[in-house]
Amino acid sequence: MAELLKVFEENYKYVCDETRGTIHKKGLWHETFHCWLVDDTNVFIQKRSATKKDFPSLYDITAAGHLQADEEVMDGIREVEEELGIKVDPFKLKRMGFVRDVIKLPGFIDKEFANVFLYHSTFAFEEFTLQQEEVESIHSVSIENLQALFTGEVETITCTDDNSTDITLADFVPHETAYFQAVGEFLSLAKSGGM
Repeated sequence: MAELLKVFEENYKYVCDETRGTIHKKGLWHETFHCWLVDDTNVFIQKRSATKKDFPSLYDITAAGHLQADEEVMDGIREVEEELGIKVDPFKLKRMGFVRDVIKLPGFIDKEFANVFLYHSTFAFEEFTLQQEEVESIHSVSIENLQALFTGEVETITCTDDNSTDITLADFVPHETAYFQAVGEFLSLAKSGGM
Protein backbone atom coordinates (compact mmCIF):
# COMPACT_ATOMS: atom_id res chain seq x y z
CA MET A 1 0.00 0.00 0.00
CA ALA A 2 1.34 3.44 -0.94
CA GLU A 3 2.60 5.69 1.87
CA LEU A 4 0.30 8.72 2.30
CA LEU A 5 1.56 12.11 3.52
CA LYS A 6 -0.20 15.41 4.11
CA VAL A 7 0.21 18.04 1.39
CA PHE A 8 0.42 21.72 2.33
CA GLU A 9 0.35 25.09 0.64
CA GLU A 10 3.47 27.24 0.94
CA ASN A 11 1.98 28.95 4.01
CA TYR A 12 1.80 25.55 5.79
CA LYS A 13 -1.98 25.25 5.31
CA TYR A 14 -3.21 21.67 4.85
CA VAL A 15 -4.54 20.83 1.36
CA CYS A 16 -5.01 17.05 1.03
CA ASP A 17 -3.28 13.67 1.37
CA GLU A 18 -1.11 12.27 -1.41
CA THR A 19 1.33 9.43 -1.97
CA ARG A 20 4.96 10.02 -1.08
CA GLY A 21 6.04 9.20 -4.65
CA THR A 22 3.68 11.78 -6.15
CA ILE A 23 4.72 14.39 -3.58
CA HIS A 24 8.41 14.03 -4.48
CA LYS A 25 7.69 13.86 -8.22
CA LYS A 26 5.56 17.03 -8.23
CA GLY A 27 7.53 18.87 -5.55
CA LEU A 28 4.64 19.31 -3.10
CA TRP A 29 5.13 20.69 0.42
CA HIS A 30 4.92 18.09 3.19
CA GLU A 31 5.98 17.59 6.82
CA THR A 32 9.03 15.93 8.33
CA PHE A 33 10.34 15.40 11.87
CA HIS A 34 14.03 16.19 12.56
CA CYS A 35 15.60 15.36 15.92
CA TRP A 36 19.17 16.32 16.86
CA LEU A 37 20.55 14.54 19.96
CA VAL A 38 22.88 16.91 21.81
CA ASP A 39 24.68 17.43 25.09
CA ASP A 40 26.42 20.63 26.22
CA THR A 41 29.29 20.27 23.74
CA ASN A 42 28.53 17.54 21.18
CA VAL A 43 25.84 16.44 18.76
CA PHE A 44 25.18 13.01 17.28
CA ILE A 45 24.87 12.67 13.51
CA GLN A 46 23.98 9.57 11.53
CA LYS A 47 25.48 8.09 8.40
CA ARG A 48 22.67 6.85 6.20
CA SER A 49 22.68 3.25 5.06
CA ALA A 50 24.36 2.48 1.73
CA THR A 51 21.12 0.74 0.68
CA LYS A 52 18.91 3.82 1.14
CA LYS A 53 17.10 4.93 -2.03
CA ASP A 54 17.63 8.61 -1.22
CA PHE A 55 21.09 9.95 -0.31
CA PRO A 56 22.81 6.66 0.56
CA SER A 57 25.98 6.79 2.69
CA LEU A 58 25.64 10.52 3.43
CA TYR A 59 25.71 12.10 6.90
CA ASP A 60 22.52 13.61 8.24
CA ILE A 61 20.33 14.58 11.19
CA THR A 62 20.56 12.25 14.22
CA ALA A 63 17.11 10.86 13.35
CA ALA A 64 14.47 12.12 10.95
CA GLY A 65 11.60 11.03 8.78
CA HIS A 66 8.40 11.87 6.98
CA LEU A 67 5.20 12.34 8.95
CA GLN A 68 2.40 10.09 7.74
CA ALA A 69 -1.00 11.52 6.80
CA ASP A 70 -2.55 10.26 10.04
CA GLU A 71 0.23 11.58 12.30
CA GLU A 72 0.75 14.76 14.28
CA VAL A 73 4.21 16.35 14.52
CA MET A 74 5.03 14.78 17.89
CA ASP A 75 4.33 11.31 16.47
CA GLY A 76 7.63 11.69 14.63
CA ILE A 77 9.37 10.62 17.83
CA ARG A 78 8.90 7.08 16.50
CA GLU A 79 11.68 7.84 14.00
CA VAL A 80 14.21 8.22 16.83
CA GLU A 81 13.13 4.95 18.40
CA GLU A 82 13.00 3.03 15.09
CA GLU A 83 16.28 4.29 13.62
CA LEU A 84 18.40 4.38 16.77
CA GLY A 85 16.76 1.80 19.03
CA ILE A 86 16.52 4.14 22.03
CA LYS A 87 13.60 5.41 24.09
CA VAL A 88 13.31 9.17 24.43
CA ASP A 89 11.09 11.13 26.77
CA PRO A 90 8.71 13.27 24.67
CA PHE A 91 8.56 15.83 27.47
CA LYS A 92 12.30 16.44 27.11
CA LEU A 93 12.09 17.21 23.38
CA LYS A 94 12.77 20.90 22.76
CA ARG A 95 10.75 22.11 19.79
CA MET A 96 12.72 24.70 17.83
CA GLY A 97 10.06 25.40 15.21
CA PHE A 98 9.95 24.50 11.52
CA VAL A 99 12.35 25.31 8.73
CA ARG A 100 11.52 25.23 5.03
CA ASP A 101 13.97 22.94 3.26
CA VAL A 102 14.04 22.18 -0.47
CA ILE A 103 16.25 19.58 -2.13
CA LYS A 104 16.05 19.28 -5.92
CA LEU A 105 17.46 16.38 -7.92
CA PRO A 106 16.51 15.06 -11.38
CA GLY A 107 12.99 13.60 -11.04
CA PHE A 108 12.92 14.37 -7.29
CA ILE A 109 11.87 17.56 -5.51
CA ASP A 110 11.75 17.35 -1.71
CA LYS A 111 9.92 20.40 -0.30
CA GLU A 112 9.74 19.97 3.45
CA PHE A 113 8.37 21.78 6.43
CA ALA A 114 11.07 20.33 8.69
CA ASN A 115 9.89 20.36 12.30
CA VAL A 116 13.18 20.58 14.19
CA PHE A 117 13.70 19.33 17.74
CA LEU A 118 16.69 19.15 20.07
CA TYR A 119 16.94 16.40 22.67
CA HIS A 120 19.45 16.58 25.51
CA SER A 121 21.30 13.30 25.16
CA THR A 122 23.00 11.27 27.85
CA PHE A 123 23.31 8.30 25.50
CA ALA A 124 26.58 6.43 24.90
CA PHE A 125 27.41 4.79 21.55
CA GLU A 126 26.81 1.30 22.94
CA GLU A 127 23.20 2.18 23.82
CA PHE A 128 22.18 2.61 20.18
CA THR A 129 20.69 -0.32 18.26
CA LEU A 130 20.73 0.92 14.69
CA GLN A 131 18.07 0.02 12.11
CA GLN A 132 20.58 -1.23 9.54
CA GLU A 133 18.42 -0.61 6.46
CA GLU A 134 18.19 3.05 7.52
CA VAL A 135 21.35 3.90 9.47
CA GLU A 136 24.86 2.63 8.81
CA SER A 137 26.51 4.29 11.82
CA ILE A 138 26.19 6.99 14.46
CA HIS A 139 28.89 9.60 15.14
CA SER A 140 29.59 12.41 17.57
CA VAL A 141 30.88 15.82 16.57
CA SER A 142 31.53 19.01 18.49
CA ILE A 143 28.60 21.45 18.21
CA GLU A 144 31.06 24.27 17.62
CA ASN A 145 32.74 22.42 14.75
CA LEU A 146 29.43 21.42 13.16
CA GLN A 147 28.22 25.03 13.33
CA ALA A 148 31.46 26.17 11.68
CA LEU A 149 30.97 23.61 8.91
CA PHE A 150 27.33 24.63 8.38
CA THR A 151 28.27 28.33 8.08
CA GLY A 152 31.26 27.70 5.82
CA GLU A 153 33.87 28.87 8.35
CA VAL A 154 35.69 25.54 7.97
CA GLU A 155 35.75 22.99 5.17
CA THR A 156 36.46 19.84 7.21
CA ILE A 157 35.54 18.58 10.67
CA THR A 158 36.30 15.40 12.57
CA CYS A 159 33.57 13.12 13.86
CA THR A 160 34.05 10.09 16.08
CA ASP A 161 32.58 6.70 16.79
CA ASP A 162 35.08 3.88 17.21
CA ASN A 163 37.41 5.85 14.95
CA SER A 164 37.89 9.46 13.89
CA THR A 165 36.67 10.44 10.43
CA ASP A 166 37.13 13.73 8.60
CA ILE A 167 34.01 14.92 6.77
CA THR A 168 33.01 17.92 4.66
CA LEU A 169 29.65 19.52 3.89
CA ALA A 170 29.62 17.52 0.63
CA ASP A 171 29.42 14.37 2.80
CA PHE A 172 26.02 15.54 4.14
CA VAL A 173 22.57 15.23 2.62
CA PRO A 174 22.32 18.43 0.51
CA HIS A 175 19.95 20.45 2.66
CA GLU A 176 19.56 24.12 1.79
CA THR A 177 22.08 26.58 3.24
CA ALA A 178 19.24 28.25 5.16
CA TYR A 179 18.43 24.91 6.83
CA PHE A 180 22.03 24.37 7.94
CA GLN A 181 22.22 27.94 9.24
CA ALA A 182 18.97 27.58 11.19
CA VAL A 183 20.15 24.34 12.79
CA GLY A 184 23.46 26.00 13.66
CA GLU A 185 21.54 28.71 15.50
CA PHE A 186 19.36 26.15 17.29
CA LEU A 187 22.47 24.25 18.41
CA SER A 188 23.75 27.41 20.11
CA LEU A 189 21.00 26.88 22.67
CA ALA A 190 22.42 23.47 23.59
CA LYS A 191 25.98 24.81 23.67
CA SER A 192 25.01 27.62 26.00
CA GLY A 193 23.27 25.19 28.35
CA GLY A 194 19.91 26.73 27.58
CA MET A 195 18.03 23.44 27.20
